[in-house]
Amino acid sequence: MIDLHSHLLPGIDDGAENWDESMEMARQAVADGTTEIQITHHILDNSQYQKLEAQILEKFAEMRRRLQAEKINLKLHLACEIYYQPDMELAHQISTFNHNGRYFLVEFPMQGIPRGVDDIFFQLILDGKTPVIAHPERNVGILRNPSRAYEFAQRGALFQMNAGSLTGKYGDGVAALATALMNSRLIHFFGSDGHNTRSRKVCMGEDYKLVRDLWGDRVANRIFFENPRLALAGEEVKVPEPQPVEAVKKRKSFNPLQLLRKLAS
Repeated sequence: MIDLHSHLLPGIDDGAENWDESMEMARQAVADGTTEIQITHHILDNSQYQKLEAQILEKFAEMRRRLQAEKINLKLHLACEIYYQPDMELAHQISTFNHNGRYFLVEFPMQGIPRGVDDIFFQLILDGKTPVIAHPERNVGILRNPSRAYEFAQRGALFQMNAGSLTGKYGDGVAALATALMNSRLIHFFGSDGHNTRSRKVCMGEDYKLVRDLWGDRVANRIFFENPRLALAGEEVKVPEPQPVEAVKKRKSFNPLQLLRKLAS
């Protein structure tokens, strides 16, 4: 499997706390079946590139050395998780997947979808930049109005689902939306969004098996290997025609405040 979303380096954000934890996270990933992983630490605004980029690049190189020294067979890739803002800078070395200038991982505020994002994404896509929207199934705006995901996909955006969303880790509402997005061919990648060795591991094996059992080997291979391989190489990811999102079951008990507390835990 190829994991496109992780917080593996120590002392950068709310991910690994130290090198011991980083290395144990890597061991857990390999034991779970992950062969390649992209490190994507938070960039909350453009000023953080000056603050964090050099540190991320230095620790990324160190992580490679440590994996090689301990003979841990895990291939590393580098990007970042960009918190959406209208003037996002995408020319930095860590902005796009492997600095390929094409695919970038972007996170919306959990509370909803930013105003004006459709126009910004449209211009970026015209300029050859493809937004990969992180964990849409956990966004309150899409939970309230799942058709927004279909609209983004029609305009050329791609989606990355988090490990645990389908299995109910983030609650029934998120699981129901995650299933609906899968049924509508709106999920193109998976990521562990791994932060530590305990509650948010760098593991996707259970999710791969579930996707394979419910949607078949072809879909599982496309989402967990073929699509991420192409995106990391900066090549075109050809996706199946999306379908309008079906009615999401179990939404009668959806409580935005309860969800936000769940996501923050």
